[in-house]
Amino acid sequence: MEQTCKYHPLEPGTYFCISCETNSCDHCVDDSRYNPVPRCFQCNRQLETLGPGNIEPFWRRLQQSFKYPLATQSMVFILALSVLSAVAIYLPIPLLIYLALFGTVFKYCLSCLSHTADGYMKPPDVTEAYEGGLKKMLVLILILFLTGLLVSLSDHYLGPAIGGLIALLVTLSFPAIIINYAVSDNMFESLNPANIIRLVNSIGLPYGLIIAFILIMSGSIAVVYQLVLWVPSSLDSIFLYAVTFYYLIVLHHLMGYMVFQYQTALGFSARLQDGSNKRRGSQAIALAKIATLVKEAEFSAATQQFQEQLQIDGDNLLLNTRFFEFLLSTNNQPIINGFLPKYFALLESQGRSDMISRSYKRLKLKVPEFEVEEPAFKLMISQACFEQNDHQTVIKLLHGIHKKHPDFKALTTALSLLANALDEYPKYSDHAEACRKMIVRLNHK
Repeated sequence: MEQTCKYHPLEPGTYFCISCETNSCDHCVDDSRYNPVPRCFQCNRQLETLGPGNIEPFWRRLQQSFKYPLATQSMVFILALSVLSAVAIYLPIPLLIYLALFGTVFKYCLSCLSHTADGYMKPPDVTEAYEGGLKKMLVLILILFLTGLLVSLSDHYLGPAIGGLIALLVTLSFPAIIINYAVSDNMFESLNPANIIRLVNSIGLPYGLIIAFILIMSGSIAVVYQLVLWVPSSLDSIFLYAVTFYYLIVLHHLMGYMVFQYQTALGFSARLQDGSNKRRGSQAIALAKIATLVKEAEFSAATQQFQEQLQIDGDNLLLNTRFFEFLLSTNNQPIINGFLPKYFALLESQGRSDMISRSYKRLKLKVPEFEVEEPAFKLMISQACFEQNDHQTVIKLLHGIHKKHPDFKALTTALSLLANALDEYPKYSDHAEACRKMIVRLNHK
C-alpha cells in the first residue's frame, strides 16, 4: 500500500520522520537552503527519503521520449556530427576522427542518461559532449573487448553451449553495464557482476522492456537504412548518421528515466526537475510549517510563527491575509484587535478597499460583539464600505461619531460620508440634513 503524506492524504509520502513516525510530502518539510537534508517541522530531525512519489512509468511516456532530442541545441548537435561523420572518410586519419566523433556522441548520450536519472527531462547542454569524448569511446571499446573476450574464452574452454549462454547473458546485461557506467563513471564498477545483478533485480520485469525497445530501435534503423536508397548518395550517409544518433539519444534517455523511476530500489533519491519544484523561499517554507502546525492543532505555535514572519516581511499582502484568515478561524480576538488596523491600512495602501469591506463584514458575522473604537479606523472602514455600496455599515460605524469623538480632526469628513450614506435611505433625509448643518457649524468654528 502506498504511503501518503499525513497532512495531504492524496499526495504520496516522500519523506519519513523516525521520531514522529509520520510521512510527509515535499511540501510539508523544512528544505531551506540552510538544511543540507530536509528536516521535520515538528521535531526538526533530519528526514529519511521515501523516493520521489508518483512517477509516470517510462513505457507510458514514449511520445515524450521521442521528442526529447528535438530541442534546438540537440538537433544542431546531431546534424553537425552527422555531416562531420559523413565527410570524415575524406579527411586524413579518418579512424581517429571517427573515434573522436563517436566518442562525442557517446559522451553526450551518457550525459543524457545521468541527467535524466537526476530528474531533468530536458537534454543537457551540448558542451558536456565536447570534453572527454575520446576517453569515453575508448572505454566503450575496452568494455566491448572485455565482454567479447569473456564470450570467446567461454566458448573455447566451456563449449559452445555455455559460450552461447554467456553471450546471451552479456547481451542482456549490456544496458545495465551502460547505466552503471553513466552513473558511476567507473568501468570496473559497471562490469562488476554484483552491480549488474543488483540493478536488474531492482528494476525487475521492466528491464526486459528496455531490451525490447533496443531490439525495436535496432530494427527500425535497419528499415530506415533500406528506405534511404532513393536518397542522393551525397545525403544518404548524413541522414543515416542523424537517425542513428537520434535513436541513441532517445535510448539513453529512456534508460536514464528507468533509473529515475526505480531510484528508491537502487538506493538514491532525486526529484523531477521540471521547474515546478524550485527551491522555496523562507516565506513559502514558513507558510508550509504553519499549515502543519494548524493541522496538528498547535494554534499558539502557528500564531507565533505568523508573527515572526510578519516581522520579517510585514508588507506582504498574502502573508497578512493568511494571518487574518487564521485569526478569524481561531476566533483569536485579542490578537485581532492589534492586527486589524495594520492589516486594513495595508489593504488601503494597495487599493484593496473591497477586501477591507468584505473582511470587516466577515469579522462581524464571526464576532458580533467586535467594536471599532478608534475614529480614524472607523472612517477608513466606512470609506471602504461606501465604495462597495454598503451604506448600512457606514451608518452603523459613524452614527454618533460627533458625540463619541468630538475632537476627531477628520470629523467633518466622517459626517459628510455619513450624510451621503443616509441619502440612500429617504426615511433618513432629516438625519442627513442634520449632519450637513453640523458640518457647517464645525466649519464656522
